[in-house]
This record gives sequence, C-alpha cells and structure tokens, in this order.
Amino acid sequence: MEYSEYYMVLLVSINIVLLLVVIKLVTQQRKSSHSYEQKLKLLSNDVSALCAGAAGVGSHLNKLEQKIKRVLERQDQLDLRDPSERALEQATRMVRQGATVEEVVSACGLVRAEAELLLLLHRAQSGNDTDSPLRIVGG
Repeated sequence: MEYSEYYMVLLVSINIVLLLVVIKLVTQQRKSSHSYEQKLKLLSNDVSALCAGAAGVGSHLNKLEQKIKRVLERQDQLDLRDPSERALEQATRMVRQGATVEEVVSACGLVRAEAELLLLLHRAQSGNDTDSPLRIVGG
C-alpha cells in the first residue's frame, strides 16, 4: 500500500472518532437540556405557588385592615360616650362578678347609694336575695 492509502485510512479513522465524540457530546447535551427543563418546570411551579400564597396573604391582610378600621371607629364612638355611662357599665359588670359596694364605689367613682342600688337590682334580677324589698314585676 502506498502512503496515500494509509493517509486515507488514517483520515477515515479520525473522522469516525470525531463523529463518535460529536455523538457523545450531543447525547450529553440533550440529557443536560432535559434536566434543566425539569428544574425550570419545578421552579416555575414553586414561583406559581408563592404567587398564589402571596395573593392569599394580601387578601387576608386586607380583611384584617378592614376589621381594624371598624374596631377603631367603634373605639372612637365609645370614647365619645358620656363617662358616667361607662362607669355605670363597669359597675354593673363588677356587681355581676360579685364585687362589694365598697369595691364598686372605689373603682367606678359612684356614690355609695348608686352602688347599693345596683347591687339590690342585680340581686332582685338574679333571684339570689329572697329577703330583698325590691321585686321586679313582669309585664
């Protein structure tokens, strides 16, 4: 054989080896591309879930802000009420919880007679005091 035939065989062999290397690289590239596509899909799903969660949190915050606004408006209305009315409400709560006349007078700033009247009314309504001269007559 001549040198030219050897060169031809050598060139064909080199081409075959290069072709095999290229095929291997393309296969690896396809595997990497598929792997990246899967990761991208997972990340996309995660971002979608985060966006949905953020929207839910935003809606919840909006509802809380509305509730806070209503509570503040109610608080403003209560602050505008007559202080003596608030004292009577507090005294009534205290009497229902079993407070004494002295406790009601000192805590609410009522006159002793007012505190005694509240206590008598509470006893009459609850039916705890059978000896009480006060009776509530139903209509």
